[in-house]
Amino acid sequence: MDKIINDDLIRSEMKYWRVPGISVSYVKGKEHFSCGFGYRNKKMEPVDENTVFCIASCSKAMASAVAAILASQGLLDFDVPVQHYIPWFEMSDKEASKKVTLRDMLCHRTGIAPHDGIWPDNITSKELVERLSFLPFSAPFRSKAQYSNVIYAAAGYVMEKITGLSWPDIMEKYLFTPLGMKSSSCNAQSLINSENHAEPFQVTDGDLTQLDIWNVDTVAPAASVNTTASDMCRWLSFLTSKGRTADGIQLISPSVFEEIIKKQISYTDFIETPDLFPLDGYAFGWQTGSYRGKYILRHTGKIEGYSSLHAFLPDEEIGVSIMLNFHSPTVSIMLAILYDILDKLLLIPPVTTVERFHSSKPPEPADFNDCYEDVFGKRYPDAIPFEGKNDIIQIQGTYTNPGYGCIDIISEDSKLFLMSRGIKSPLIPYWGGIFKAVGFKEDIMTYDMPVTFLKDKTGKITALSMPCEQLTSDIIFEK
Repeated sequence: MDKIINDDLIRSEMKYWRVPGISVSYVKGKEHFSCGFGYRNKKMEPVDENTVFCIASCSKAMASAVAAILASQGLLDFDVPVQHYIPWFEMSDKEASKKVTLRDMLCHRTGIAPHDGIWPDNITSKELVERLSFLPFSAPFRSKAQYSNVIYAAAGYVMEKITGLSWPDIMEKYLFTPLGMKSSSCNAQSLINSENHAEPFQVTDGDLTQLDIWNVDTVAPAASVNTTASDMCRWLSFLTSKGRTADGIQLISPSVFEEIIKKQISYTDFIETPDLFPLDGYAFGWQTGSYRGKYILRHTGKIEGYSSLHAFLPDEEIGVSIMLNFHSPTVSIMLAILYDILDKLLLIPPVTTVERFHSSKPPEPADFNDCYEDVFGKRYPDAIPFEGKNDIIQIQGTYTNPGYGCIDIISEDSKLFLMSRGIKSPLIPYWGGIFKAVGFKEDIMTYDMPVTFLKDKTGKITALSMPCEQLTSDIIFEK
């Protein structure tokens, strides 16, 4: 087969978007290849096929594969209510509490809103699941797909209860060891401890800035896998072999494998342009659709300085993985590389060029801010900063919500700050008694968030409200 990886395309796109490092893997039948480009840290140490990246939400497909392995062994059933495995399991919707299954969870059709503001936090997987009973729904049960990291974490907890193992041990026993993924793990400390790991980067105020590794262990089944290009070849080969390991062991039965890769529910893709092949559904940890007439499963991942994409075409036994140590924007470069590789593996003329993703002009500073949203400005476009004195003593304190945990309002040098999940945001006062929490983080997004303090009839502050979940009414934290 002719050379598949287009080095010039990858290096050119890396330069255009200022991406520090990329690793690429592909498989076709028995053929496989992996390589690295660029650098993994400030020391300019090179990325190679053994450099470890966090793949974020691409972890969901691996969590679903573990569920499929357990189903193949008769240890769980996708269509048995979760309360069969966890009798105390509750959600804020009573019907959903009784009927919700792992199938509902793995294809995001529970009805619960994303609620990414509840993690990361210093709580156990059991405590996270207990919080679900306090989180409002944003759609009727089973009515539509709504992407949810916390629901995937709950699905992982079901598997913990079934096996009696922690999530890292589950992944090691049922997936990493059987597939020979010796450099893979699913907790933040393992990523930090790896000698050959890629540090996360983001363009901030025009400068390429190295970030701290974000601990996402709270929602480990949804986003915590760390892996290499070499190990991703083993993962892709497992998929293209329809659940069979390299030494011929059928970990996922054929009928169960077909179940996890078929479309379960309609799901709108983030790609809107028809000629860029948007997908239309969600399976178990995969988006589903068509690429140039071929059935394709694809998923992206992004978290605090890491981005990833993996895809496979089951009928053609083709799989591709792309991992970057760069926050955003990354959809353009990942799809440009993916489509170029797929066309070559399919032996068909290419139809997608980088010009469909961007012009020849350098990206604008705003292009690197696509994961920032000014919620405060949208709600209060005419707000005027308040320069007088606030009652700092009364505003300070701990505010709690049973679903979201604690928010602390503190003061330093007569300035207010909002502390949530260990993240410190300046709290800026405006006329009318409203405040803005600057740099409030939820999942991949950074928000400037409105905060309102609520008072009783005597004027005493009793609570605060924030639009932590924009698909529901504001979340109330009581003082």
